[in-house]
Amino acid sequence: MNALGLGLALGLAASISPGPLLVLVVTSALRSGWRAGALAACAPLLSDSVVVAITLLVLDRLPARALAVIGVVGAVFVVWSGVQTIREARTATLSGDAPRIPLHRAALINILNPHPWVAWATALGPLTVTTWRQSPASGIALLLGFYLTLVGGKVIVAALVSRARRRLSDPTYRRTLTAAGALLILAGAALGLEFATYGT
Repeated sequence: MNALGLGLALGLAASISPGPLLVLVVTSALRSGWRAGALAACAPLLSDSVVVAITLLVLDRLPARALAVIGVVGAVFVVWSGVQTIREARTATLSGDAPRIPLHRAALINILNPHPWVAWATALGPLTVTTWRQSPASGIALLLGFYLTLVGGKVIVAALVSRARRRLSDPTYRRTLTAAGALLILAGAALGLEFATYGT
């Protein structure tokens, strides 16, 4: 799988996985319409700059073998996330009964959320660093692909929720989550295979 394709796959799966940011996107769209949900979906473009900068600066100083070990751990984390997503899909709902989160807190919520830190420290960070070392263009493509589908997927969720409101089907959402979980598992397996031989 090339860097752009892997980035797109990881971002797409992450975009609809349950978490604080998805709750913010859904509740904002339900209460204030598509634009509010879309703005909430863009929060990672601000908050992740801090997460990405810190993790990449640290990881870039590590030798190849250390990155390989961290990358394999990250691959296991991605597979585990996929399994958890499939489990959560059984009871997932897009109902609007969650408390509303103020829009200006979206970036802060994402920074304080441990999932972006863990994902970048163990999977996305090592993958980005190793891809960049092989080809800067591929490293950029990986990041662009990831954030294109991460933000784009959440914007689409906001649009669907805003239009369908109470008529949106929970079973459809659950099937989508299950597919996202399967995508995460496949992406994790691909990461594991790539990092298992990196630095040897």
